[in-house]
Amino acid sequence: MGGPESRVNGTINVRTVILDFETYYDKEYSLRKMTPVEYILDPRFENILCAVKEGWPSNQPTYYVDGADFGDWVKDAKLDQCVVISYNALFDMCILAWRYGVVPKLMVDMLGVARAMLGYRMRSLALKEVARHLQLQAKGDTVHNVIGMNREAIKAAGLWQAYANYSMGDADICAGAYDLLVRSGKFPMSELFVLDMVLRCAIQPRFRLDQNLLCQHLGEVRAKKEMLLAQAMLIGADAGKSDLMSNDKFAALLRGHGCEPPTKVSPRTGLTTYAFAKTDKAFIELEEHPNPAVQILVAARAGHKSTLEESRCERLLKISQLTWPGNEQGLMPIPLGYGRAHTHRLGGEWKLNLQNLPRGGNLRRALIAPPGHTVLTIDSAQIEARITAWLCGQDDLVQAFADGEDVYSSFASEIFGYPVGKKTHPKERFMGKTSILGLGFQVGGEKFANTIEVQSVLQLGTEIPMPLEEAIRIVQLYRRKYSKISGTWSQLQTLGIPVLAGNGGSYSLGPCVFEKGAVSLPSGLKLYYDDLHQETGERGMQWVFSYGREFQKLYGGKLLENIVQALARIAVMDAAVRIQRRIALAMQVHDELVYIVPNHLVETVRQIVMEEMCRRPAWAPELPLAAEVGVGLSYGDAK
Repeated sequence: MGGPESRVNGTINVRTVILDFETYYDKEYSLRKMTPVEYILDPRFENILCAVKEGWPSNQPTYYVDGADFGDWVKDAKLDQCVVISYNALFDMCILAWRYGVVPKLMVDMLGVARAMLGYRMRSLALKEVARHLQLQAKGDTVHNVIGMNREAIKAAGLWQAYANYSMGDADICAGAYDLLVRSGKFPMSELFVLDMVLRCAIQPRFRLDQNLLCQHLGEVRAKKEMLLAQAMLIGADAGKSDLMSNDKFAALLRGHGCEPPTKVSPRTGLTTYAFAKTDKAFIELEEHPNPAVQILVAARAGHKSTLEESRCERLLKISQLTWPGNEQGLMPIPLGYGRAHTHRLGGEWKLNLQNLPRGGNLRRALIAPPGHTVLTIDSAQIEARITAWLCGQDDLVQAFADGEDVYSSFASEIFGYPVGKKTHPKERFMGKTSILGLGFQVGGEKFANTIEVQSVLQLGTEIPMPLEEAIRIVQLYRRKYSKISGTWSQLQTLGIPVLAGNGGSYSLGPCVFEKGAVSLPSGLKLYYDDLHQETGERGMQWVFSYGREFQKLYGGKLLENIVQALARIAVMDAAVRIQRRIALAMQVHDELVYIVPNHLVETVRQIVMEEMCRRPAWAPELPLAAEVGVGLSYGDAK
C-alpha cells in the first residue's frame, strides 16, 4: 500500500519531502526554558542547516541546505504543493511557516504517528528510542558538541560536516519510520488529515491574546496564592509547614477545596495510602486541577515556586508581547499533541495545556477573536453517554436521546421520586447529570459519592453531601434501569478481555473488533492492551496491562469507557475534518471544536458546524448525535 503522496485531496504525483532543521541554542536560549513560539520568534534564532530527503517519487540521497541558503532553496522547492514530513512537526513546520512563509499542502508529524502506534510499548518516544525500536540506523550525538555555537563557529571548529551528517542521519531515521509506519499502510490514511488539521491550529494562529487581561489576571493569581497559603498557615511557622507535609492534614486541605485526594496501594505494606509523592502520577495531575486553589496547595507541597495557573499566565503574557512576521503582535498559536491519550484523544503541548483552561476563568477570556471576527464553539452534547447507550443496546435511552428528552432530569426524577426540572431543581438535575455521564462505566458507590461532593463545589459553587448508602442506592438504581449497559460490563469482563489476553476465541462490540493485545477501531487506529494478564490485587484476581511501560488495571467498565472515549474522539474529529474543507479549525478541547469566524458569516458557519457535528457516523447509523453552539468575542464568553 502507498502513502499519502499520491492521494492528497484526490490529486496525484504530490512530492514527499522530509525536513530536519538544526538551529542555534545555548544554555539560556533553549527549548528547555522557552516555549517553541518564543524560541522561533526570538532575535537570536538561527537556522544553521536543514537536512532534506525527497522520499517520493525521486527517492534521492539525503542532502542538506546551509541555513544561509535556505531562503532561496525554499522558494524553488514549492513545498506548499508537497507532503512535508518531520519528526517534530510542531517545531519544524512552525519554522517553515513563521520564518519562511511556507505552509505545506499536507504536514505529517512522525512524532504523533509514533505516539499513536508505538506509545503503548515505549516510555520515551525520542527519535533515538524510536530508531532503536524500529531497528533503524542509530541516531548520532554530534549536536551535543555544538551547544552555544552558531553556523560560523561550527565551521571554524571543523565540525560542519559531522554536524551535517548528524542532521541527515536524523532525516534518514524519520524517512525510515515513515516508510514502516505510514507508507506501509499501517497508519490509517484518514488520520493524516486529522494530524495536519491539528498542526495548523499552532502553525496558522487564529486567536489573539488580551494582554491587559493577562496582566490583571497574573496579579490576581499571585495575590490569591499568598492569601491562601497564609490562611492555610503554610508560611513561616514550623507548625504550618508540618500541616503541609502531613498526609492527613494535606488531604483535609484538598477536600476543603473540592478535591478528593488521590490514593495508591503501598508496595511496602499492601495497604491503601495517599498518593502524595512527587513521582505519583495522580499527584502530578493535580497540578492541572481546574480549581486554582488546589494547584496552589499542590505546588506548595511539591516545593514549586509557581502554580500551573501562574506559570501558564506568565507564558501567555510573554507570547502576547512577541513580534510576528508582518510586525503583528498578540497572535496565539494553539499547540495540540496528537494521540496524547491512550484513547487517541489530543493533549496539550508546550507546557501550556490549553485543553485544560478553567471554565469561566480569565485565561479563557484572554483568548480573543481579531477585529471583525467572532469565536464560535460547537460542543458535542452528551456524546459519551449517547455512544454508551447505543453501543450497549440500551434502546430506551437511545430513543430518549433521539427524542430530545432531558435525560438528566428524567433520571433525577427517578432518584428523588418527584418531577425534576432544569430550572426549578438545579441540584437534583446535577445529580441526574452526573449519574448519566459517569455511572455507565461501572463506577461504584464510594467513587460516585466523592464525584458528587467534589464536582458540586466546582460546578454549583456549593457542596452536595452524599452519604455512602445514598450513593450506593443511586448506583444500583442506574444499573437496574439500564441493565443492557451493566450487562455489557460483564460481557467485556468474561468474553472481551480474555480475547485481548490472547486466550483464543473472537469478540466484537459494535464496530470494534477484538484481537490479541488490541481493539481495532473504525478509524483504523487501535486501542492497545500490551502484556495483559491476571495478578492478585486488593480484591482478588484482577486484569492488568502495560501502557508506556506502566501497568494499569482493566475491567469491563474501564474497557467500555476506553472504547466509548475512542469512538467519541473519532466522531468529533471526523466532523472537524469535514468542516475543515470550508473553515479552518482554531482549537479543539475534548468534544468541543472552536472556530474564528468573520462576523458576517457567523450564522452560515453555525449551520455548517451543527449539521456536521450531528451527522451520524457511517459506523453508527442508529446513533443520535446532538450539539450546542456558542458565540462570543472571546473563548471564555462563547455561549
